[in-house]
Amino acid sequence: MSQSLQKGIEALMFLSSKRSAGATEIARAINVNKSTAFRIMQTFLAFNMVEKSPETLCYKLGPAILKLSQQYYSGLNAANVSRPYMARISECFGESVHLCALSNNSAVVVEQITAEGRLIVNAKIGEAEPLHCSSVGKCLLAYADGGKQQKMLCEIEFKKHTENTITNETALKTELNKIKENGYAVDDCELSEEIRCVGVPVFNGKGECAFSIGVSGAKSRMTREKVFKIASALKKVSEAISSELGCTKVK
Repeated sequence: MSQSLQKGIEALMFLSSKRSAGATEIARAINVNKSTAFRIMQTFLAFNMVEKSPETLCYKLGPAILKLSQQYYSGLNAANVSRPYMARISECFGESVHLCALSNNSAVVVEQITAEGRLIVNAKIGEAEPLHCSSVGKCLLAYADGGKQQKMLCEIEFKKHTENTITNETALKTELNKIKENGYAVDDCELSEEIRCVGVPVFNGKGECAFSIGVSGAKSRMTREKVFKIASALKKVSEAISSELGCTKVK
């Protein structure tokens, strides 16, 4: 880790435990000289990571810290809201359900409900699924704003996982249009030859597709008829969760 970055993080962590602190106190806490502590604080001031009192010349955490934590708390809230709906879907269809959020051009699992009994497909929390060949990833991509979507499309590597994997931007764009028409996405054995998944978008209070929910199961169980039934149920779940997250109208 960069030494200067490490000291900057240590300074922020120290300030998180204090109402405020001066440069000398910060320098002592992170084991640097006062001028180095001052330079670190000046950098954080420029990005509103800290605030400086004109009277005491002491520093405290600034409003940009809230911006950094916003997505984290949004994810926690979405997981709490989604969990009971996911549990009902899992119980109804006998398959595992996972909630994903967009992170570093991947759909990252932030919550899951594991089905019991037969051979079950489980997504692990923290696991990242590609955008171009997972139902949850394609949902996040399909409902992204135009500029953001195009940027993500340009950065996709289009790695081929199975014979069904979409491997070019033109085909993927056609798929994304289909997803928006239908209101759900299907991973038709595109990431794994033996797994079929269906996913729907979930919208936050700003009307953004911040999350997606997917149901995954063995190809032998996830027939076309079952996929359609799951999709219909998931769309209702999407509306309910999105409403609880503050979205007044699902796209």
